[in-house]
Amino acid sequence: MTDHRHHFYDQYTTVQTRTTDPAELRAIVHRTKVDLRHCVLPHVPTERTARIMDLGCGFGAFLSLLSDEGYQNAVGVDISPQQIAVAHQLGVTNARVASLRDALFGSSGFDCITMIDVIEHLTREEAIDTLNLISEVLRPGGTLILRTPNIDAAFGTVLSFGDLTHELHLNKLSTLELFATVNFHSVDIYPVPPVGGGILVRLLRSIVKPFVTLSERLAALVAGVQSNHRLTTPNMVIVAKTSVQSEAQRQSSR
Repeated sequence: MTDHRHHFYDQYTTVQTRTTDPAELRAIVHRTKVDLRHCVLPHVPTERTARIMDLGCGFGAFLSLLSDEGYQNAVGVDISPQQIAVAHQLGVTNARVASLRDALFGSSGFDCITMIDVIEHLTREEAIDTLNLISEVLRPGGTLILRTPNIDAAFGTVLSFGDLTHELHLNKLSTLELFATVNFHSVDIYPVPPVGGGILVRLLRSIVKPFVTLSERLAALVAGVQSNHRLTTPNMVIVAKTSVQSEAQRQSSR
């Protein structure tokens, strides 16, 4: 029987981007970096010497952005050999092929771990195990940053069900439920408004957004759903932090 993950991951760049042209891939990386600069980079530690691991780094867009910003100790892993091969072709050499578990076992002392469009590829059991492993790999007070599709958005199914390797479909409430069961001290969830586009697109967004927001609030009111229980953007960013005290320190202080 075909293993669907290997079937897709072995050719993931081609499957997702529909291209192998280096110029087109560089253009995709540029657009991705614009998005990540707005939604992920603000949550990364400001110290340029921070130890950062990008789990599921793909062809290295975020690693490239970190390099542009002067971060010196960032590494990335991805299970797809094709993704890593493309990353190397694009000049991102601090990325290697590895599974999430292999990358995390034996690691420690990271200031920040990122999972950009990754957790949705895991089953519930894998997500719980991975998050608990990450909490052990991060230093006390360390930061985990995830971006993932938000199934509550008006077009949330486009992203959440637009990839056949997605297993976990999250919204704000299910994210809070998941993190309440794992070893993190705090969790915050942020909407990811769209960026980019031409002047006309940005102008239309600014004009239409208040009407769309009002419509969504009225729809939630009619449906009896509390507005603070949901996000309306197709993606969301999750920022979780470990306790400033290690488990050993907490035990010794009791």
